[in-house]
Amino acid sequence: MWEKDMSKNKMNTFALLRGAAVSGLICGGMAAAPAFAQQVAEEDTQAETSNGQISEIVVTAQFRSQNLQDTPLAITAIDSALIEARSQNNIEDVAKTAPSVQFTSGGQGGGAQTAAVNIRGIGASDFLFPNEPGVGIYIDDVYYGISLGSAFDLLDLDRVEVLRGPQGTLSGKNSIGGSIKMFTRKPDETPDAYIQAEYGSYDRMQISGGTNITLAQDRLYARVTGLARSVDGFLKRLDYNCANDTDTAPGGTFALASDDCVIGTEGGQDLYALRGALRFIASADIENTLTVDFTKDHSEASPSKSIIYVSPEYITGPEDYTSYANYTGYPGTDQQFTNPAISYVTQWGIANTFDWQIGSNVSLKSITAFRKTRGRNAWDGDNSPEHQVNDFNVFKHEQFTQELRLSADIGEMIEATIGGYYYNADSRLTGRVSNGAAALDFVPNDPFDQESKSGFIHLVLSPTDTLHFTGGLRYTKEDKTYTFNRASGIPGEPVNPLVAPLDGLVGEFHGDRWDYRVAADYEFYPDIHVYAQVATGFKGGGVNPRPFTASQLVPYDQETSTSYEAGLKSFLFDRHLRLNLAAYHTDYQDYQGQVSSCPEISPPGFPFCSATLNVADADIDGFEVEFDFRPVEGLSFDGSVSYTDFQFADARAGSGIIAGETRPIFVPAWKYALGAQYEIGLGDRGTLRPRVDYAWQDDMESTIPNGIEGFTFGTVDSYGVLNARLTYLSPDENWELALAATNVTDKFYYANKFDRYTQSGNVYGTVGRPREFRFSVKRRFN
Repeated sequence: MWEKDMSKNKMNTFALLRGAAVSGLICGGMAAAPAFAQQVAEEDTQAETSNGQISEIVVTAQFRSQNLQDTPLAITAIDSALIEARSQNNIEDVAKTAPSVQFTSGGQGGGAQTAAVNIRGIGASDFLFPNEPGVGIYIDDVYYGISLGSAFDLLDLDRVEVLRGPQGTLSGKNSIGGSIKMFTRKPDETPDAYIQAEYGSYDRMQISGGTNITLAQDRLYARVTGLARSVDGFLKRLDYNCANDTDTAPGGTFALASDDCVIGTEGGQDLYALRGALRFIASADIENTLTVDFTKDHSEASPSKSIIYVSPEYITGPEDYTSYANYTGYPGTDQQFTNPAISYVTQWGIANTFDWQIGSNVSLKSITAFRKTRGRNAWDGDNSPEHQVNDFNVFKHEQFTQELRLSADIGEMIEATIGGYYYNADSRLTGRVSNGAAALDFVPNDPFDQESKSGFIHLVLSPTDTLHFTGGLRYTKEDKTYTFNRASGIPGEPVNPLVAPLDGLVGEFHGDRWDYRVAADYEFYPDIHVYAQVATGFKGGGVNPRPFTASQLVPYDQETSTSYEAGLKSFLFDRHLRLNLAAYHTDYQDYQGQVSSCPEISPPGFPFCSATLNVADADIDGFEVEFDFRPVEGLSFDGSVSYTDFQFADARAGSGIIAGETRPIFVPAWKYALGAQYEIGLGDRGTLRPRVDYAWQDDMESTIPNGIEGFTFGTVDSYGVLNARLTYLSPDENWELALAATNVTDKFYYANKFDRYTQSGNVYGTVGRPREFRFSVKRRFN
């Protein structure tokens, strides 16, 4: 009934949002008027200059506005124009084209909006609360502290910065693998108003828009943006008895033949998001920006299907977008229940950024934010009519963050920033874990409290205009508490004796850490920079959040990394080619791995495990190449290539890791992306812009152990996806029409796999989206 209600209200909700968005944006566009101009540096993008040269890109990775080519870090910077040209809708799409970045959403039971993200082989794979993200995700410098709900949709972005390597002394909170930072457009005097409507495959409908509003000339500006999207699921869930004209599957028949035996779909989305910003310019030296955002994402469950199953008849065709998942536990018994096949996330936040230019050489920045997230998602872990795994998660998360930065120029040679960061979060996980294969059925009610405090200093010494030395130091102290509560999932029955001893147990972690960064960069020829750096980072420790038994409730320590990096940043051929190179070696210690086999902490003969443990050390070597080439005006090529060589060493006994042989999870060795765009002038009839993009990644593992007998089914095969877009711009560029196609070749591929073959004879995969077409109309008001 829940799913039917979702479908029934889907179009009504979208129509209401569409009408409200159109009315509000038209009124906002009429109210917009010229006002105070933003600094040129904040508006700098990747646009070509008049002679086809490549312009500078401004980033803020080192606390100040700085040209990308002058920043001694490996950074990918993507502006809003390129994001739109590539038909990218969410942060996962952006990550697919960035070197050394792996962003896998859905799967692993965490919901469609949950991501396993790593950069240069370092990140996180378990979505539960004590497991911190190894890659920090930020919106306007506000850190988002959990993996749940982190696969953000893109709304009114100015740019995205991807910082690769440990950011222990830079980003707001320690990020051992790197950071992905999204920056939204800032209110200013220009109307910058637009409205866009889109229709596409699977009844995709989307409307978005935004506008600046001048409330007080030269003083007060607002920006309002909104997005509503509805798209049907592409993977059909079939009723086995109906589709095969039989009654052999337990639980009965759920669908009618007149409905083509379809009981639901996966992969659909019903989303709307609103964002408002208020910018107050109190004086030439004081500015304050207040932002509020709200997102309601009623997605369907992640599109998944069984690959190997103990009952082979419950597997659909190998490249069919179908499964027999019915989200039903205990089929055919008095305890039968059915979960809604959903992945819901509702979140909102408020942030305030205060900038004060105290004197000609001293400035203060304060970033204060509160965020609240609520979500529910279901997981049919066997994708069959039987009952192996049928979980339902309900999660809550609230976080408060405060960052202060005091920056000063000391003479003509030194730039200094000192500051502090505070993070406090309260989270709770409830729902139901029903694992028929393990004979476990319980209701968790687990609160998790976390606090992190840090202080940092960042210095840049410039003895000459072309030589710079950078140093950074940060101290962090962390405290975490996780409380386990267990009740029976079946009313009237006692709690399973395996998990009953967990009830009321408390796991704690307390730790601290010093991190540092030392770098040097030198411009040995105009527009050609070289740099080298040593940087450290860490990911906090915790307690295993997935114990099936009391013996599996064990702590794990911080994992740490020390990275040695050298790079080249260059403009060549009179700035018609941007070529950036980086090579690195990372010493990776106390790797926190989610293992599926842990006999050393399990009862004798008990095969089930999803524990987070410090399982090994590792050495990681790699290189990255990024380029942007404009051979002639109007023609551009861009792309990247990366290689990651991750080798485990000193593996923990019983971890399932064999040093030098076991592969890490979610780390493809090779990855590349290529794009080409050409601007065809049509005289007084406008402009035509065809573009193609291709992104490919090597095969990777999804589970540990792997590559040994019984653990060979978690390999995600290599795949490449081709996208294309044809855009027409009117002569004044106020009208834009676009026809886009994603996955042009209709490649069937798995984005993720879940291997439980040795435990229950079950392997399933999360399916990538098939070919889709979209047509959009955009109107700008300048």
